[in-house]
Amino acid sequence: MKYAKIISSGMYVPQKVMSNAEFEKLTNFTIDPNFAETIGIDHRHVSEDWETPTYMAAEAAKNALKRIGMSPEEIDLIIVGTDTPESVSPPDAPRVQYLIGAHKAEPLAFNVNASCANGALMLDIAARYIALGDYKNVLVIGTYAMTKFLSWKYSWEALFSDGAGALILTASDEPGFIGSVSRADGSWWQNWGIYMGAGTMNLAGFERGLHKLDLRAAYPATINEEGWPMLINKLMEKYSLSKDDIGMIFFTQVRKKTILKVMETLGLPSEKAHLVMHKYGYTGSACVYMAYDDAFDEGKIEELKGKVVIFLTSGVGFQQVATAFRM
Repeated sequence: MKYAKIISSGMYVPQKVMSNAEFEKLTNFTIDPNFAETIGIDHRHVSEDWETPTYMAAEAAKNALKRIGMSPEEIDLIIVGTDTPESVSPPDAPRVQYLIGAHKAEPLAFNVNASCANGALMLDIAARYIALGDYKNVLVIGTYAMTKFLSWKYSWEALFSDGAGALILTASDEPGFIGSVSRADGSWWQNWGIYMGAGTMNLAGFERGLHKLDLRAAYPATINEEGWPMLINKLMEKYSLSKDDIGMIFFTQVRKKTILKVMETLGLPSEKAHLVMHKYGYTGSACVYMAYDDAFDEGKIEELKGKVVIFLTSGVGFQQVATAFRM
């Protein structure tokens, strides 16, 4: 049996930046003065038309490959996670395979969609493929182009930003991947999403605005505040981990105040939650990989040798996934 180890990371961020003041001018909404402090966002990165989900994913993947001098042809499996795909069908992953030059080796490439819970879920899937001995090197990419689905007329749209993050995992004789825990509750399915699909892909659907992100009902503020500590505790119990084992937690970068509250609830120092929403805004499926890559660039990953890193993600629908790795 092999273990999956994280050996590289990369990201891509659009160059176009929209400040809170520019957002207010565009939408005619005044952003709450506490927004930057509570949510942690004072600007957002907005992709141009040519910066498609597959383009951003491919650029993040190229950066991850370049970091370790790995050839695209060494990749055995590509998994792309997004809820802002380039098309309903075909999936983004084969296009990314081609864009990075991996198509000659013909690695399997497919999409997953657990909305913004994709980051931790893809790591779990990749690690299990590696454990079974099917693949040696797996590339996982989260890509997010939600600004392309915004109406630019609601205050809550100030949250969203675009970008992509990638991690490369490889087979190892030592952990590596420890395991994961998760939960889901479909009773929240109608609250928030892009609801155009089979049966609504018509003029009436467009006239109803179903091709745009729709906030129909807010999730309770406690859904992550209570759910995340529950999953961390479940993860520690399942795999006999202690709080001292935890070196870093990469949370879905959706609300700064919630992350800090969760760390307080867990009795862990806030420094063990690397935050990047102040740099990149909220980038959904990409955000935990972007946070990891940012932490690597700051030299923090090197300090985690022997420690446990946890990726903890939440997505509308809803689902939450926590995945642990020994560094």
